[in-house]
Amino acid sequence: MKRPHLLIVGCGDIGCRVAPLLLAQGWLVSGLSRSPDRLPDSLSHCVQGDYTKPDSLSAASELGADYLLFTPTPTAFDQAGYQQGYAEGARAVASVLAPQIRHVMAVSSTRVYAERVGGWVDEESALAFEDPYVAALLSAEDQLRRSATTTVIRPSGLYDGANPTWLREVMAGKVSSPGEQYSNRIHRDDLAHIISELLILVHQGESIPPTLNANDDEPATIANIENWCLEALGISATGERASANRANRRVSNQRLRALGISLQYPSFREGYAVAINNAQMN
Repeated sequence: MKRPHLLIVGCGDIGCRVAPLLLAQGWLVSGLSRSPDRLPDSLSHCVQGDYTKPDSLSAASELGADYLLFTPTPTAFDQAGYQQGYAEGARAVASVLAPQIRHVMAVSSTRVYAERVGGWVDEESALAFEDPYVAALLSAEDQLRRSATTTVIRPSGLYDGANPTWLREVMAGKVSSPGEQYSNRIHRDDLAHIISELLILVHQGESIPPTLNANDDEPATIANIENWCLEALGISATGERASANRANRRVSNQRLRALGISLQYPSFREGYAVAINNAQMN
């Protein structure tokens, strides 16, 4: 029986976390990167290519992969960078790679939702079409959907519990003011697990939704998270830190959970406990 073959386009951190999960299940997993020498040796193929340039994708198209995971990033954190990294990247992938693929998994963002006052959002919620950054994300989603059967995964804020940048100032006793906006997050390992489980379901012939939010079970206010972390660290607040301009929404993961997908880090508590334990040991 032919082994299922996944091609990861834009094979960065998330792709390198997905790969070993599927390799362990007997899959072939190939990665496309501008710097293939940085990819894990365990990959079935490491291919050089720039996914924003169609003429650099020919080697990847010859691999004959069954499934494609597209994990784009902006080439710069301005409108032009989003347009190139997401919209132009998706256009190249859609034209060269996607037509021969059984199912595409595309990573987008919960940034696309319009909610800004603390309400709940699900996959059917209103979108912020007027935001040019969101427009680039939605253009990427649409182009891939038109070229192949596609599931768009919209993760919220990605973090790694071993070294969460967001917590560094809190660990120094600095907290936000007022801190009542909601935040959402998904651990990078959980996102990788979600992607691998969805690909396995698809390969088994199961039907999965065309859009899925990837979020933990507990959207929480910044103040609640900071207070919990301070208590876990055994310290008191000693100052304020600059408050980020957050979207203030609560992202529902019910559609994802209904598929039977489990989370290793169902809330910020499990995710940040690793960093807190490390801080207390040092």
